[in-house]
Amino acid sequence: MSTAKFTVTEHILPACYIREYAGSTVDQEDVLHLHIKQYTPRELPDPVPADAITIIAAHAVGFPKELYEPLWDELLARSAHSNFYIRGIWIADVANMGMSGVLNEDKLSMDCSWMDHPRDLLLMINHFRDQMPRPLVGVGHSFGGTIITNLALMHPRLLTSVILMDPVIQRLPPKMGFGADPPGPVNFALWRDDVWPNRAAAAASYKKVFKKWDPRCLELMIQYGFRDLPTALHPDVGDNVDAADPPVTLTTTKYHDVLGQVRERFHAGMSDGQVQLDRLTHADVDPSVAVLPVYRPEPPSTFNKLPSLRPSALFLLGGDSYLNLKDLREGIKSCGQGVGGGGGKDKVKEIVLPKQGHFFAFEIVGETASQCASWLEEVMRGYRDTEREWKEKRQKLAKRDHLVLGEEWRRVIKSPSSFRKAKPRKNKL
Repeated sequence: MSTAKFTVTEHILPACYIREYAGSTVDQEDVLHLHIKQYTPRELPDPVPADAITIIAAHAVGFPKELYEPLWDELLARSAHSNFYIRGIWIADVANMGMSGVLNEDKLSMDCSWMDHPRDLLLMINHFRDQMPRPLVGVGHSFGGTIITNLALMHPRLLTSVILMDPVIQRLPPKMGFGADPPGPVNFALWRDDVWPNRAAAAASYKKVFKKWDPRCLELMIQYGFRDLPTALHPDVGDNVDAADPPVTLTTTKYHDVLGQVRERFHAGMSDGQVQLDRLTHADVDPSVAVLPVYRPEPPSTFNKLPSLRPSALFLLGGDSYLNLKDLREGIKSCGQGVGGGGGKDKVKEIVLPKQGHFFAFEIVGETASQCASWLEEVMRGYRDTEREWKEKRQKLAKRDHLVLGEEWRRVIKSPSSFRKAKPRKNKL
């Protein structure tokens, strides 16, 4: 597993202040923390190549960050034959999920915005900047893909490239599991059991659901996806409990799993034919879907910003994903081609993995890593050319060129004296 190929270092860092929604925390002044893992390859060359990649990753809703360790193992193995090096991989649990959620469980309340984690990641990068020189590449799965995209939109030149694995970026919501909709992920999340008599019972339950998963990912889910009782949510352990084999619950509570998928607006409605919005708490509701009792604002807002995406982008999609791929493809067509964007075209690529669902990163780990490695090899080829051209240009500058503006400025920006009006001539009588 990853500890054989990587040195794993854990960090705890304060999250961003202020949170997007006031109801995310018990008190608005509460300080949340992130649980971060840094994976450093054990066999990096010495010295480390200047263009070794730092990966900033973001996980799917409700799943522990550790589930991606097999992917990192496979990607590292392929990097040796793909003409790029990995300097390190950084991934943090979202503040209300995984080990971050455990750290914050007494401060969290019942609201969640996807826009908080991009800011948290930016703070993390800035804090550890000495350990992650350029180039930085973002890798995100599911809502993690939306998070990485918004990190790139927030700071356009931060990431050289992004790899978005089945990102939740679409104008129209997927089936939400209410009214006439068939059951969806949110139904499963809210109504499932969340306490088991021991870890073995929890493992047996999940092995039935995730039969297609790579065994490595499944074992990591069993290790990190559950925690022993008691917890803040389940303080009562019960009588006659074996202390060596206690009951377990979900590490990310089922309620925060639900909140990661949808946000409530239970009092949605219209008055006098007009949509009623509470701008204090629900300013991000799209009026066209404002009558729905639950919504998720980030997928459509991110979709609308795709033309401004600066870094190159690989969209790695599951052919049988529950997401609206037809809708997402409309966004891919315009990705990077707007004001501020990277240009699109050859900088944006879509790959569909046939017959794969939303969780292909946990099922066909090797194939996922191969697609990522091929993309990164291509990205790094272009990065090296760009860096070389930039350095050659900058090396021609003298020290004074960094202190004063060049003559071209004076040619374009005219002297104020050139705008003085000529004195009127006096006519003789």
